[in-house]
Amino acid sequence: MSSKITAQEYAQALLDHVQKGTFPESEEVVSAELPPSALPAVSKLIEQAREDVKAAIRKNSRNSAPDVDGWIAQAKQLRIDIQKSQEIAREIVEEAQQNERLEEQVKDTASKAQLLNGELAFNESLEATLERLQAVQKTLDVVQRATLDNQLTKAVDLLVQVRGDPATVSVSRSTRVLGLLEAKITDLREHVGAKLTECWNAYIHIDSNKSAITIGQVPESSSSSEIAALVNAMIKMQLFDDALQQLCVDLESLIIQPRLQLQQDGTVGLLEISDHGICVSGRSPDLSAQSLFSDLDSAIVFLRSCLPPAVVQPLADLLMPFLTSKLISVWLSSAVPEDLDGMEDFQDTLSLVHQFGQKLESYNWPGRRELVGWNSSIPNVWLMKRQEISLNHVRRLLSKGLGAIETVERVETEVVSRDDNVFAGSGGGDDWNAGWSDEDTSSPTKTTHPSHVDKGGGEDEEDVSAWGLDDDKDDVDIAKTEENASGADDEAEAWGWGDENDGEEPQNVSQVRKHSPVRSKRNGMPEAPQQEREITLKETYNITSLPKEVLAIITQVISDAEKLETPNYAHSPVAAAAPDLLSLPGLILVMYRAIAPSSYSQNPSGPMFLYNDSLWLAERLQQFPSHQTTSKGKHVQSSTSYNLNLATHIQALETFRKRAYTKEMESQRLVLTDQLDGSQGFRNCTEYPFNSDCDIAIASTIDRLRGLHTQWSGVLSLSVLLQALGSLLSTIAKKVINDIEDLADISEPESQQLTAYCNRIATLEDLFPQTAEQTSQTAVYTAHWLKFRYLANILESSLVDIKYLWTEGELGLFYDTEELVDLIIALFAEGPHRRNAVAEIRARRGTR
Repeated sequence: MSSKITAQEYAQALLDHVQKGTFPESEEVVSAELPPSALPAVSKLIEQAREDVKAAIRKNSRNSAPDVDGWIAQAKQLRIDIQKSQEIAREIVEEAQQNERLEEQVKDTASKAQLLNGELAFNESLEATLERLQAVQKTLDVVQRATLDNQLTKAVDLLVQVRGDPATVSVSRSTRVLGLLEAKITDLREHVGAKLTECWNAYIHIDSNKSAITIGQVPESSSSSEIAALVNAMIKMQLFDDALQQLCVDLESLIIQPRLQLQQDGTVGLLEISDHGICVSGRSPDLSAQSLFSDLDSAIVFLRSCLPPAVVQPLADLLMPFLTSKLISVWLSSAVPEDLDGMEDFQDTLSLVHQFGQKLESYNWPGRRELVGWNSSIPNVWLMKRQEISLNHVRRLLSKGLGAIETVERVETEVVSRDDNVFAGSGGGDDWNAGWSDEDTSSPTKTTHPSHVDKGGGEDEEDVSAWGLDDDKDDVDIAKTEENASGADDEAEAWGWGDENDGEEPQNVSQVRKHSPVRSKRNGMPEAPQQEREITLKETYNITSLPKEVLAIITQVISDAEKLETPNYAHSPVAAAAPDLLSLPGLILVMYRAIAPSSYSQNPSGPMFLYNDSLWLAERLQQFPSHQTTSKGKHVQSSTSYNLNLATHIQALETFRKRAYTKEMESQRLVLTDQLDGSQGFRNCTEYPFNSDCDIAIASTIDRLRGLHTQWSGVLSLSVLLQALGSLLSTIAKKVINDIEDLADISEPESQQLTAYCNRIATLEDLFPQTAEQTSQTAVYTAHWLKFRYLANILESSLVDIKYLWTEGELGLFYDTEELVDLIIALFAEGPHRRNAVAEIRARRGTR
């Protein structure tokens, strides 16, 4: 299709785009291609537009020609001004360079002048220094001549003057002349110092071999004939402090120490004092305080008379702290008596101390304040000494072992049932089979009042409320403690930590009776009320000598505290220690509890002895009176007893003994349980080698319990012994019951073998006493004994017998329904008889 656009249109579109930047409005022109035929027209049109532009420029140039000429004239003038400015700038630069050269010349000239001035000043300083050095040299020559002529005071003054001369510090230390000068000064100082020390040693002569100190006059050959001048010279030379310190050390080691220190042979140094000397010439057996203070006063008087005040006062300031400290620590502290018997002699010693302090004050010597301070601390010193001795005594007692064994008797009044079969004798008498003996029962209103009677001694009534005989809240169920009793480590036992868990403790006979299954309900019906009666009970047990000795220490402490509150000791120097002294019994008991476990462990029956000793000691401590009676018979409270608070320590002691018993019982239970574990639960007890293991386990367990019976029979009271053995036997019985009940299938041979094992264990009944009707009291002390005996019957009984025991007997008191059903299933084969028996037992469960 041929284009309808003319060449003129193409040319005009290109020109508009070049001149104005616009595009053609016609879409056809925009999208068309420029044909070669249109190029001449385009070129012609562009050339014409170019000519038009040139013509316009010429026209505009002709109109602005005058302005352009003016511009050209100004440009030429500007060029001339720029050239003139450049010439001025060159002149300025040349002038600046000339000024810099002049300044450099000035600086150079100034530095030369400064150098000349420095040289001049150095020459002047050098001249002055040389003159001063020459003067110093002349002075040193004078010092040297004075030293050679023994004019020490003059030499010292000149040396001090030379030492302060500026010439000695204005010259560099590296200067050789100054080094030589200082070396000469040092040599002269050493020489003068040696001369002064020689004069000092001549005046105060120390003989270490003879332990003697001689004080006299300076030799006449010395120009320094006055000791004061000698001291002044030594002070200026800074030699006096060292010399005085050495004199103090010599006095301490040669005179004071031997006089104050007590030797192993019981003697002290013999002090001898002359006009000009003091020495320790030998040994003296005189240990009296009067002799000591007399010697100390004589020594001080000797020093004050032989030494000038310039030496005495500084020496006193150095010497007295050591003297008073040694006097207090070595002599006075040991002079404090251990008890009240030596207080009168000690008061004489205090008077001497007071007099000695007054003399020190009159001499203007220090030390009185320290002595007065020690005097005011005597109650604390005596208390600490008493505490140390008492605790040391307890420690030595316990370190020696348990000592002698002694049998003591315990007496108490108890209310029991009149027809109680535990206590009933033949014909309803008062024969006590639990280790108790019946005494006077005539008084129906007799108050419970336990006491102890030591064999070989008189009877002492005691309050034994610590036994918990009348306090039901302290009762511990034996069956429960077999499962929950736990021991405590020795440290916790000693200090009473964790007292909230007292553990297991033997009960008195009535409490054992109260918890006994004999008094349980029979077939769901309660027993008829029992008629009660009051009886007096006695039994004996063994203790070691330790609690009595500890009690004696505590008694002596309390006795001394009571004495200190009497008028006779009102003015005693330790009267103020009475209230604090009453804290000592508690510390003694703490020490006893701390060391006792390790001390008692050396004996096989140590834990049980510890239980008995703590029990006896706690009851005796409760006997200390809290009141005293006046001469008019009135009842008043003693301040000593008021301050004596042993309740906490008694409670801690009771907890301590309970823990000792609990720990021993738990240990024995663990041994017995481990021995029974050797049977491996009685599985395959009829087959070798399992039957042999079962035989060994049963035999070792029985032997172990019989051995404990033999061991504890000589320690515990019979009632506690039976309770302990009963608790252990209950552990054995429960272990056997559980092991047998865990057996899923028991054959007839196994049943017979298990019955034999139970019968062998049942022979342990002979460890317990019998009633008048020849019945064993094992069940009274052994919680699971009747259940264990019924288990033996079940193992050898038929289904008919078992059903009869369940329906008509007391089997339901000890076994629940499912427990009995499990045993029947394990013992008897599946069949209608077993199903009927199980159904009948379960059917009658609600009537149990």
